[in-house]
Amino acid sequence: MEPNESHRRRINVTNTLSTDLDLMRSVAASTDSRNEEIRAMLQAFIGRMSSVPSSVWGGAAAARFKEVVDRWNAESMKLHHALHAIAETIRYNETALREAADDHAHRIAAAGGSL
Repeated sequence: MEPNESHRRRINVTNTLSTDLDLMRSVAASTDSRNEEIRAMLQAFIGRMSSVPSSVWGGAAAARFKEVVDRWNAESMKLHHALHAIAETIRYNETALREAADDHAHRIAAAGGSL
């Protein structure tokens, strides 16, 4: 792609595949942002709940709450890792599609130049 061409790039393949590469990067970045926001929100909630004094929150209820928090932490880590993997996959696919499009464009230009 020439430096003066549009920054936004769409790939169309036989009218069956249309990919907006800039949108892919944007979605990956948004996924990262939402992932961090969710993680911060969950940590803040757990921090507030954990700061309740034992005189208010004790006995069987406190033990049960700790079990729930431990399970919640494990599940939130799974969610965090899954969202991270989704963002990384989108970024990898965007890079692969961009490289393939550039390679195809160069090959077509080379073939056209030799005619």
